[in-house]
Amino acid sequence: MKTVLGIVSTLFILASPWVLYWTLSQHEVGVAAMTLIGWVIVRSIPVLLSARREQRRAALQLPAIALGFAFLGWVSDNGTWFLILPSATQATFGTAFLRSLSTTPLIEHFARMMKPELSVAEQAHCRSWTRIWGVYLLVLAATGLVLARWASLAVWTVYVGVVSYVLVGVLFAIEYFVRKIRFRDYGRNPLDWLLSKWFPATQPRVS
Repeated sequence: MKTVLGIVSTLFILASPWVLYWTLSQHEVGVAAMTLIGWVIVRSIPVLLSARREQRRAALQLPAIALGFAFLGWVSDNGTWFLILPSATQATFGTAFLRSLSTTPLIEHFARMMKPELSVAEQAHCRSWTRIWGVYLLVLAATGLVLARWASLAVWTVYVGVVSYVLVGVLFAIEYFVRKIRFRDYGRNPLDWLLSKWFPATQPRVS
């Protein structure tokens, strides 16, 4: 059930820029605002259903930001506020990564879910990549803002709805390959099996 809800939530997120494009291309800010508000409410349902009780407040943070920008756009009759929303979301995630460096880096937190005991080198890797992810997401957010201000609506939509996700996927793939090649800690998925053949784990010397 949680997997299905997660897929539904992801589909809503991926579709959001295209919903904004359709509404804003009609040149009706009020219609766009109402559509965005309705979209955020519907999108929040699978998030609330899949989140644990103690996680619901955090899960509602991004929908609350979206509703705030929708309200600002409606009141000011300016669709630019809607275009800022994806960048605000990315900036929120980027800031969360960077702020976690003062305690437990986010990537280390996720890594310990899979492997409770991490070496010193693995902890350093998690800290470095948490910083990289934080800066990277802020750069993507800034790029989205620039396009929202000076590019056409179509260009902005393609960037936010396709290009930014591809760029996130590229960095995720780079981190994945770097981590696997550096630490040779392979799982049972086909990609790990292939990497283990190309970059086999170091065998201990026999004395």
